[in-house]
Amino acid sequence: MAWSPPDLIATVQEIQDLQVLPLALGAFLAVLAMGAIGYAVTAAVSRRRHDLAVLQALGLTRRQTRLAVATQATVLALVGLLFGVPLGLAVGRFLWKAVAGFTPLAYQPPLAVWALALIAPAALLVVNALAVWPQWRATRLRAGQILRAE
Repeated sequence: MAWSPPDLIATVQEIQDLQVLPLALGAFLAVLAMGAIGYAVTAAVSRRRHDLAVLQALGLTRRQTRLAVATQATVLALVGLLFGVPLGLAVGRFLWKAVAGFTPLAYQPPLAVWALALIAPAALLVVNALAVWPQWRATRLRAGQILRAE
């Protein structure tokens, strides 16, 4: 039985297949985060109907109501970015180093400068776009009906 070198084409293909893994994982987590924030803002408006009705009875305008919901969504996004970006970088590098240990390559930590520069503005834009529906629902609340029901 003769020794044969490993199939280099198959090895290179495996390595190229692994390059898309961090991007796919990042996209999945971004979609998951958008869903969570959209749900959180919608649920907050539903839970705080009474508070919004009291504020509207005291003179809160529709514009101010929309601004209150947008502020909540923005704060949620900023807190998520504050903890998520550094934690994601640390965990991502750790996991990528573990995955790279299974391949015959030297580990070189990836750094996506454009992704890091664009993640905050993109997250704020998406979160405020997701907050449009809860803002609309909050401005349509009938303060009298809600306060009478309590």
